[in-house]
Amino acid sequence: MHKSLNRIILLIIASLLSVSAASASNFLGRLSLSLNAAGTLSLDGHYTQSKKLNDIVKFGPGFDLGLKYDISENFVLEADYRYTWLPLKEEERPFAYRHMNPAFVLPMFMLNGTFFLRSDYDIEPFFTLGCGLCPWRFSTDGPTGETWKAPYNTEQPFSKTSFGFNAGIGLEISIWSHISATVGVKYYYVFARDVEKFGTDNFTQQDFIGINLGISYRLGKR
Repeated sequence: MHKSLNRIILLIIASLLSVSAASASNFLGRLSLSLNAAGTLSLDGHYTQSKKLNDIVKFGPGFDLGLKYDISENFVLEADYRYTWLPLKEEERPFAYRHMNPAFVLPMFMLNGTFFLRSDYDIEPFFTLGCGLCPWRFSTDGPTGETWKAPYNTEQPFSKTSFGFNAGIGLEISIWSHISATVGVKYYYVFARDVEKFGTDNFTQQDFIGINLGISYRLGKR
């Protein structure tokens, strides 16, 4: 009786471990990692009453990291971290930072839903939509410099963690069973305006076009 009970207990444990291993394998098989070279271009947001942000900053480089989970063959949930900085044009650099490389630094933490229009093809078009937080700032010297003081309220840094959303389209191109090339274009809207903090209504909401080009590694096969 004692030996039979031990066998039953061992069988139950083995079954639970088998189910857990299968569940873990299924979960990991749905995950993908992506690494992209990224670029950002400012669009219509104002910096002052007479100048838009794109009048003072150039196209900015950066990178984009993503962790994706396949909900189904056609729908993917993605946690995305994007980091770009837009250097100021030389003629627009503040006098105090004229010998440095001041920039508008734009990190983004986004959660996106991505819908693939086709599945099990070598080239799969998709569109994506999501939202998140953007802890942007104006830096005295590239992405690692100190944050400026707000021009109209020097008691405050010229920075803010703003809500933002994005929408975009792209292509995923299969290279091998687990590796794909990705190319995408996204529109970003950032709620950067804050009259009380910055002391002005001239610095408005900001919008950008972002470009990604990179690779995606899938832990399992689609």
